[in-house]
Amino acid sequence: MNHTLRAIGIALLLGVSTAHAQPAPPSDDDATVLHVSESAQRTVRQDRLTIELRAEATGPDAARVQAAINKRMEAALEAAGGIPAVRPETRGYWVQQERPKDAAARWHGVQVLALISSDSPTLLKLTGELQQKGLVISSLNYDVAPETARALEDELTAQALQRLRQRIGLIANELKLELRNIRNLQVGNVSTGGQPPRPRLMTAMAAEAPPAAATPGETTLQVNVNADVVLLPHGEP
Repeated sequence: MNHTLRAIGIALLLGVSTAHAQPAPPSDDDATVLHVSESAQRTVRQDRLTIELRAEATGPDAARVQAAINKRMEAALEAAGGIPAVRPETRGYWVQQERPKDAAARWHGVQVLALISSDSPTLLKLTGELQQKGLVISSLNYDVAPETARALEDELTAQALQRLRQRIGLIANELKLELRNIRNLQVGNVSTGGQPPRPRLMTAMAAEAPPAAATPGETTLQVNVNADVVLLPHGEP
């Protein structure tokens, strides 16, 4: 047996391929797991106004107090119901007995009506009319309508993912590594980037007071993305 045949026999016995030797690919033992977070923001003009008004009544008889509140609220709902641009919502309703010092016990009741609209002039005009009928403004607050936020969600998501890819590529390049795969990817829904706007609290106004003035501000919308990615050393050429 010549030397060539002997070498082939040994290779077959040991299970070693006679093809050109290839470097072993990097194993997971060499992996670096990287957690990356990114986001995309857009500042937009607030386009929805919410005004809360309250119908109040005070008296010695609980039933009469409630009847007075109900009458004012029914009138307010009827007025708001005739305006398609305004969405009314009844909220809290409570009646409690008060016992002031040096005075007879009395009942005090309140019901809250929220009026929501993207048509600020129309809503402010209606609010002024309801003030004339005895309702009192509790709060006034601008925000971004949900449909406005959703219209920007896909665009912000694409921007956030692009920034995520760019950042992963930068980090991998600096560490002389390459991307193996993405183990976990979380994409959030569009949301406000900071604290929700604080309502402007209003004090009671006289019946002859003019309608409240209001100016919208700005809100930052944001989409967050997070990923766990696996990086490995570059393979041999």
